[in-house]
Amino acid sequence: MSETTLSTAPSAGSPDPADDLVAMRDRISFYRARAEQLQYALDHRLPIEQAKGILAERYQIDIDAAFELLRSFCRNNNMKIHDVARTLIEQPSEGDRRISC
Repeated sequence: MSETTLSTAPSAGSPDPADDLVAMRDRISFYRARAEQLQYALDHRLPIEQAKGILAERYQIDIDAAFELLRSFCRNNNMKIHDVARTLIEQPSEGDRRISC
């Protein structure tokens, strides 16, 4: 019978547990950052969708035309679409004066 030896050092072919831990931390960090990006996008997209609905109803146009109206207004006035959408939602009468066909 041959004698089996136990070694605390990893063999050449087996992965190092510390490497696995580092890789897992990197993946967690990556997915946490991705989740934050997605949450930011979701938080900013919702008001834009609501503003599109308001404009579509107000001017009797389809959603794509409402987005084009919103986008062109923002470009022409050098404003962020999210800010204009928020204003339109929160203060509809002010939005009436600011966005016109």
